[in-house]
Amino acid sequence: MKKIILATRGSALAMAQSEEVKNKLLKVDPELEIEFLEVVTSGDKDRKSSLSAIGGNGLFVRGIEEKLLSGEADIAVHSAKDLPYEIAEGLIIAGAPAQADCRDVIISKVPEADIKVIGTGSPRRIIEVKKQFPNAEIKEIRGNITTRVRKLREEDYDAIIIAAAGIERIDIDLSGLNVRKFDTEEFIPAACQGILAVECRKEDQEIRKLLADTTEYETMLRFEMERYLFGKLKADCSVPMGIHAEVNNYEVKLSAMFRGKYVHEECVVTDWKRVADKMVEELCLDE
Repeated sequence: MKKIILATRGSALAMAQSEEVKNKLLKVDPELEIEFLEVVTSGDKDRKSSLSAIGGNGLFVRGIEEKLLSGEADIAVHSAKDLPYEIAEGLIIAGAPAQADCRDVIISKVPEADIKVIGTGSPRRIIEVKKQFPNAEIKEIRGNITTRVRKLREEDYDAIIIAAAGIERIDIDLSGLNVRKFDTEEFIPAACQGILAVECRKEDQEIRKLLADTTEYETMLRFEMERYLFGKLKADCSVPMGIHAEVNNYEVKLSAMFRGKYVHEECVVTDWKRVADKMVEELCLDE
C-alpha cells in the first residue's frame, strides 16, 4: 500500500484538517502517496437554510462515506462533531490524532457589554448564549469560518460564536476583533468538538493499523466517551445538546446538556460507562 485516496470536504478548514492527517500519516510511513478527493456534501450544497431545517443528521458526512463504500476513497477525514450517532455500516473510525481546543469562542466587534446581536444557528449555542447574554438577539448565520467572520465585519452582527479549533487550524484575520474562549463548564461544547475522526472500511486491516499509529490515546478516549453519550441520546443537530469529557490521568469529569437540562459527574476512568448511562437516564427522565 503506497497510495491512499483521502476523501474530504473542500472548505479551507476541511483541507487544513486533511493536511494535518496527511502529515501524521507521512510521519508513520514517509513513502506513502496521499491524494485528496474533494467531496461536496449535502450540507455544502445549501448554504442558506438552517441545518435543523434541512435535516442535520450526517449532512457533512454521508456523501463522503459513500466514497469509502464505493472504493473511490480509502480514508475520510471528518470534524468529529459532524458525525451522526451511527456511521455507515461497514465503516469504522480508526484514527483520532491529537485534539485541538474543544471550546467555543465568542468573536465580537464591540465590547461584550454592548453586544446586542449574536450570530449562531446551533440550537446548543442558542441555549448557552441565552444564559450568557439574556438580552441579546440571536440571529441565524451559515457559512464556513471565513464567511462568518466576514459577515460579522460587514453585516448586522455584533458577535458570532464558533469553535476555537477552527481558528486554530486555519490562518484567519481577526485583527480589530475581540476574541474570548468560553470555559467548558459555562458553555458545554458539542460532542467531540476539536477532534478529527479518520474513517475507513472495517475490512482494511492495513489502513486501520496505519491510522492507529497516528492516534493519541487521550483523544480517542475522549472521542469514545462523548460518542457513547451522544449515541445513547440519539439526537441530531436540530436538538440542543452539549457533551464534554475531561480526562485527567485516572479521573474523568463528564458534563452534558440535553434540551436545556444539565448533568455533571466525576468518576475514575474505568467507571465512565456506568456513570454515562446514569447521566443519560437523568437527562431523559422527563422525555
